[in-house]
Amino acid sequence: MRFFNFLMILIVISLFVFGCSTKQPPKKSSEEWLKEGVAYFQKKKYSKAAEALENAIIEAESPELAAQAQLMLGDSYFFMKDYEQAIPSYKEYLNIYPDSENAKRAMYRLGLSFYNQISTVDRDQGNTEEALKVFVKIQEKYPDFAKENNLNKKIKELRDMLADKELYVAQFYKRIKEDKSAILRLEYLVENFKDTSAYPDGLIMLAEYYVNNPEKAVKVVELLTELAKSKDGVRYLGRISEVLTKLEKTIGKK
Repeated sequence: MRFFNFLMILIVISLFVFGCSTKQPPKKSSEEWLKEGVAYFQKKKYSKAAEALENAIIEAESPELAAQAQLMLGDSYFFMKDYEQAIPSYKEYLNIYPDSENAKRAMYRLGLSFYNQISTVDRDQGNTEEALKVFVKIQEKYPDFAKENNLNKKIKELRDMLADKELYVAQFYKRIKEDKSAILRLEYLVENFKDTSAYPDGLIMLAEYYVNNPEKAVKVVELLTELAKSKDGVRYLGRISEVLTKLEKTIGKK
């Protein structure tokens, strides 16, 4: 028993001495963390860069340093293709520094972070909507930058995707005979996405629903006539002519 007690005392003393002799690593300044993050970033070690940059933000002693670290943190996640982490990083930067010289770049990569996560038409289009909002804002605030990065093309693409989604859902409702829901989707498409590739099909499908509705038929006849005269409407002339004939009979009965 005495030997056991003696052994326990030795263990406690050893632990105490070891603990006292072991020094904690020195705390790094925000400048040191930033320098370390930049070094890792330049070597394309983005995960390590992100860790260092997060520490730089926590320890930041000036808004300028915090801004630099925050923007580079977003870029680190962006180049890792960790877009879910890049998004809040860019948002935080833009929230605090909306008019900085790097704001347009941060905004563009924020938009791309949403854009790169877009799924197929049968899936949720939340990322499509968010990317469109960001790109439209860039176009309004930085028109030259938007032109340089050909954002018109991306905006057109995103609007086509959203219109395709509306048409896809309307077609689904039509198949299951939920006509009211289908009509609501088609009306939204026709009202908001006239410049998209889904518009002609959506308009013709909506017109078919209006064949027995004289009041609605008048409005849709005007739109179909306009479509028939357009360059994009040429390949739909057969379908347009067929539905127009039905609509005109409906209007004649009014």
